[in-house]
Amino acid sequence: MVKCLIALTSLFSAAALAVPVWTWVDESGQRHYSDRPVEGATQVEVGTSQTFSAGDAPPPVVPSTNSQADQVPDPGTFYTILDVISPEPEETLWNIGATMTVEVAVYPALRAAHMIDVIYDGQRMEAFTRDLSISITDVFRGEHSIQALILDADGAELMRSTPVTFFVRQTSIQN
Repeated sequence: MVKCLIALTSLFSAAALAVPVWTWVDESGQRHYSDRPVEGATQVEVGTSQTFSAGDAPPPVVPSTNSQADQVPDPGTFYTILDVISPEPEETLWNIGATMTVEVAVYPALRAAHMIDVIYDGQRMEAFTRDLSISITDVFRGEHSIQALILDADGAELMRSTPVTFFVRQTSIQN
């Protein structure tokens, strides 16, 4: 596999330098590439390399544990990002003492009348906060899920994040 990757890399770099490329199959059936001809090799015509533009990157997500009440987004915009960024998917938390902090990312910033809530193991926590850092208690060992919600002033759900599964482990007293 490494030889194949090296050969392909050589092909692309050879194309950039307009160097002829030669190929042949050895007695064991293995295909080879080189910039030098050997007996039985045929020259390969290599075209120009392709390029692409990645375009504009999405806005950066900067988690914050501070309230965003002072930030007022344009009223015509909608939320494009709502993610649980901590705990991370499939993360294992050790010895948390039954309390954990959930970190949420929202873009653009919450509108003045909107709130954050979380769903922990299928149950709404009714946190109703503007803070992007929410403390959850009674988180015992095992597999859990967490999801964030954006609610309007009437408590109606505007957006829901993808659920995040995480695990809590506790060190045994016997160890």
